[in-house]
Amino acid sequence: MLPIGTYDHSPGAAILGGENVSSKVTMSMTGLDTETLIQELMKVERIPLAKLESKQKQISDKRAAWNTIKSKIESLLQKMSPLTSKSAYEAKTAKISDPSVLSASVSDSAVAGSYHIEVTTLAKAPVLQSQLFQKDPNEALDISGELTLTVGSNDPISVQIKEGDSLNTIADKINQAGAGFGIKTSILQVKPGEHSVVITLESTGQTITVEEAFVGDSLGLEEVVESSKAKFKINGIEFERDSNTISDAIPGLTLDLSKLGEASVSVALNDDAIVNGLKGFIDEYNSLLDLIAKYNFWDNDTKTGGLLFGDPLLQRLLSEIRSSIFRSIGDSLPGFAFVGQIGISTGPLGASSRDGKLSLDESKFREALAADREGVIRLLSGEGDPESPDSSGILTKFQSTLQMYTSYNGFLPLRDAQFEAQNKDISRQMENLEQRLDMKLNRLQRQFTALEKCLMQMETQSLWLSQQVMAMFSFQ
Repeated sequence: MLPIGTYDHSPGAAILGGENVSSKVTMSMTGLDTETLIQELMKVERIPLAKLESKQKQISDKRAAWNTIKSKIESLLQKMSPLTSKSAYEAKTAKISDPSVLSASVSDSAVAGSYHIEVTTLAKAPVLQSQLFQKDPNEALDISGELTLTVGSNDPISVQIKEGDSLNTIADKINQAGAGFGIKTSILQVKPGEHSVVITLESTGQTITVEEAFVGDSLGLEEVVESSKAKFKINGIEFERDSNTISDAIPGLTLDLSKLGEASVSVALNDDAIVNGLKGFIDEYNSLLDLIAKYNFWDNDTKTGGLLFGDPLLQRLLSEIRSSIFRSIGDSLPGFAFVGQIGISTGPLGASSRDGKLSLDESKFREALAADREGVIRLLSGEGDPESPDSSGILTKFQSTLQMYTSYNGFLPLRDAQFEAQNKDISRQMENLEQRLDMKLNRLQRQFTALEKCLMQMETQSLWLSQQVMAMFSFQ
């Protein structure tokens, strides 16, 4: 009679009567799939671990969600920041009828107005060119003497030239001597194999004179581009400057002349920048509400909620966002009291947004700026009246509210620290549980191995007894 099942004689297998136990139970004296049985038992044992893993994943998902909300709030703060400063509402812009004639940059100190500008002459820098030399720029030129250059009313510049000097050497000497006067010298190949020394001034409107005292041949420098000053008219008044960049003709306005011609320049308050900045803020505000709605919903059909549904901190954030925007600054001051008066709302009456998203009535906002600019500034930034007892505008207060959440020790960093602590605690629990599960697995494997060994011994004894009985009958 043969034992039921199979025997594994491979290295590491269970050794009868010994102490070594394989990681898998391969003997099947019971006829059962003991390995599968052990795995199923371990699945039951791993249920607490699976729950911890699920809890850790939920914490990780919530942490990622809050970090996304924090990034969106920080982006909203960036969009809002320029609108909380009075200087944003006082910025000027310049519009030009013909940008090819001139360009303009304007500062906040510029006075609003219109200017007609006629450019009659552009400022030019003088250019000197020598005769042509049929020599390599590094070859000795075989001329000697003294070169004297005078820029405007400055002291003369003297350059000593020796016979062994090449064109490149002469250019280096002129550049070194004239470094403080804006003199730039280069060697140009005007024709194939023929080179020339070219001297240029960096500054326009300046004159340059040259004197050459050479033995024999000289450089032969001549003025090929004559110096000129910029001449132009502003509203019929003639002006003259050394440069094509004029910053002292119209206070707060810098002109860059490009070509001869006429153009009109109008300086006005930059309402377009304010409108575009406000639109960008509203878009980012609505985007934040969309993000919050993604995590804060309840589906009555499936009876499931969003990842952060019911989170008290999220409910507080949402409440403070809405109350900050739609609060009133009071009627103790003249002007506007709430944002609806300047065109910021959740939509027209009867068609307002249920989710609280903002919209801008641009024409109404521009009308408010034109009618009472100080009132708009006071409402949004709170800086319209330095003597005002309430210096917090709508956006200024809203900015402070959001910073309570994103600052270094704000609500969201503290919440993130809580998530980190919870994650570490669960990781420790999982590590301890994994160790206990390993011990449980080893114990089950030893127990089933011992069972198989016991059954094998019983089978062996049964076989021996059968043989003895058969031997007794055979003697009879």
